[in-house]
Amino acid sequence: MRNLMSLIKLQINSQYGLSYAKYVIKNDKKALLKAFGIGIAVVAALGQMIGIYTYLMYKMFEVASTIAAPQIILTMATIVSGLVVLFFGIFYILSSLFLAKDTEFLASLPVKQGTVFISKFILVLLGEYPFAFFLMMPPVIIYGMGTKQGVLYYILALICILLLPLLPLVISAVLSLFLMNIVARSKRRDLITIIGSIILMLAIFAGQNYLISRMPENQEEFLLTLLQSSNAIVEFMGRAFPPSVWITKVLSLGGFDAFINLIYLLLWSLIFFAAVYYIASLIYMKGATAQLETRKSNRKIKLSYKGSSHAMAIFKNEWRILLRTPIYALNSLVVVIMAPFMMMLPMMGGNFADSDLQVLFNLIGNGESRVEVILIVSAIITAFCLINPAISTTFSREGKNIWVLKNIPVTPETQVKGKLLAGYSISFGASVLAALMAMFSFKIPLKLILIVVVLSSLALIPICALGLLVDLMRPKLNWNNPQEAIKQNMNAVLGMLIGFVVIFIFGVISFFLIKAELSEYLIIAIIAALLIASSYISIKVLNNTAQKAYRKIEA
Repeated sequence: MRNLMSLIKLQINSQYGLSYAKYVIKNDKKALLKAFGIGIAVVAALGQMIGIYTYLMYKMFEVASTIAAPQIILTMATIVSGLVVLFFGIFYILSSLFLAKDTEFLASLPVKQGTVFISKFILVLLGEYPFAFFLMMPPVIIYGMGTKQGVLYYILALICILLLPLLPLVISAVLSLFLMNIVARSKRRDLITIIGSIILMLAIFAGQNYLISRMPENQEEFLLTLLQSSNAIVEFMGRAFPPSVWITKVLSLGGFDAFINLIYLLLWSLIFFAAVYYIASLIYMKGATAQLETRKSNRKIKLSYKGSSHAMAIFKNEWRILLRTPIYALNSLVVVIMAPFMMMLPMMGGNFADSDLQVLFNLIGNGESRVEVILIVSAIITAFCLINPAISTTFSREGKNIWVLKNIPVTPETQVKGKLLAGYSISFGASVLAALMAMFSFKIPLKLILIVVVLSSLALIPICALGLLVDLMRPKLNWNNPQEAIKQNMNAVLGMLIGFVVIFIFGVISFFLIKAELSEYLIIAIIAALLIASSYISIKVLNNTAQKAYRKIEA
């Protein structure tokens, strides 16, 4: 136990920079004020998102109350929280437990491999709690105030939220353990790690959709049961994530029923946790240390040289670094898979085929709504493509090697151009694939899809340029682990928030243009012109800032 606590303290200090934070608080007031200002900006942006989410939950609570099933909001919030943890847990587990640079150091310690695994697992679990609280607290408070719950309700809610990420994270850990042990036997470990993790994610998503879409054979009797019992609705919805049923019943039922469901939640959490600990104590280090090995090659390689522009050389180098580092590839290239996959969901049936996305079908069926279809689909695709930390961590990933960029005979402006092209190419590829999927999912004509591709591609230029500018102005160069550069980097969050702001601004502009009853072609032309102007200005600002920013960067 003492070894476990020491490892946890060591890794928390390393991951969250507690020692550096103490130093800044005591000795660097300027850096403290800068961090405080950035924190306020992030909190303000997140506050808007929380406000929108809370409003939607409140409206859902009102609707659910009319059918005497207000606890539905607890079930939905729990399902979303659990699936988010399960889905992204694959990446977090792989990055923290298997692809971290401190694996070699930890493997050399006189500590059991199960203890090392648990210390890293707890570190990942701590990182999941902000997401769980963000998604769970608004519906918990809304339901508690709406049904006039007492203090015990909020205590139980806190316990449930603390237990909520455990089960999905354990499942992610088990899948990752077996995946990495398969990888350990392969020669092309990096490639199989990337492909295998993406396949696992898609399988989880497809499996969840299949579970929800299954309907009993006697549908009339089943629907009658749903209307007669609110708990039947909860249990039907909870098929995608069974712990959501237990948590809902703990918080909505009283007395012995609530106690029994809490025992279920605790018992299954402990059983799964014990199981993953046992598996990890046997095979964890084999999969983790395999990433430190390299394969021998006797093949003779003939050196050849081929000239290219400086910007293209930077572009190619960025792609090489991404593809050779699984942590970077997993976190950056996932958007190329997820964006088209999200647009493909309506073709898969189930709950995705008849959800709010059905609005698009109605718009397409109306000949006068073509411009709305184009703008909505463009905005959705652009929003999906925001999940691209490659662009807003491009300088941070250089780490202590930033001095190489500062000393090579290539101007900062050219380097910025190459890095911008590399990051933008990921988002552009994702947007094109997503648009093609949207064409088949929503039966959108090809000529409209071409316009969607143009608009979303234009919208991504200022978003990528501003995201790159953020990382250029304040790169995170002091890190001991590649995952710190891309996953624990506030610049990645700021880049996404900037993207949402850009989408929101152009959404408002589009709304007023449509209200003005302008012609479809004129509206699209105005939006395209504004996007081109925004792209030009953002790239101009980026180029003008590059030289000055490079001089300020210290390795």
